[in-house]
Amino acid sequence: MVNDDGVRFTNEAANYNALGNAFHVVDVARFAYVNHPAWLLLDQHFASRYGLAGFRGAGAAPGWLTQAASIGELAEKIGVPAGALQATVARWNAHAADGADPDFHRGESHHDRAWGDPAFGYSPQATIGPLDTPPFYATRVRCGALGTKGGPRTDGEGRVLDLDGEIIGGLYAAGNAMGSIMGMTYGGHGGTLGPGLVFGYLAGRHAADRAGVA
Repeated sequence: MVNDDGVRFTNEAANYNALGNAFHVVDVARFAYVNHPAWLLLDQHFASRYGLAGFRGAGAAPGWLTQAASIGELAEKIGVPAGALQATVARWNAHAADGADPDFHRGESHHDRAWGDPAFGYSPQATIGPLDTPPFYATRVRCGALGTKGGPRTDGEGRVLDLDGEIIGGLYAAGNAMGSIMGMTYGGHGGTLGPGLVFGYLAGRHAADRAGVA
């Protein structure tokens, strides 16, 4: 992914919670987000091997996907500086040949490798590959919302607490309806499902005990 300056700005393989933070960088001189919206780049090899939203590289590209014969032409079509985009892609390809991403450490974490191409095993290459097979494609990427880390504070039984930290009798919250037990971080796969299951069970058990249900 690159921003409108034609520059990479994050580890694209990071979990979506962490990745979202990269879109929120503000340029105080321009009064604008630096990296939002961004451009997702792919080449013919990626499109034909993995596909994107149903497109597998055959036939005309759908309307939401910009296609070009070269990186320079792609830059012109999407309105980013050609020199910057060409330099970014060249740098990425050089690092891909080495199987590393010294700029943003893509492919170093368990998460990155676990979600990569299993044909490359547990290695950085599972999520690092060159962008060098024309035609090239680009599509807009915008940050969205999935669940929440807001919501009321709870105790260990899922009981909602008021502003003074006192229990509000009979009111419970679990999962995405409660303040996240992980704060602003993300625990990984199922990170929103686990708290929902656990605190739903704890709250239900406590409510049943309180009501005298066997």
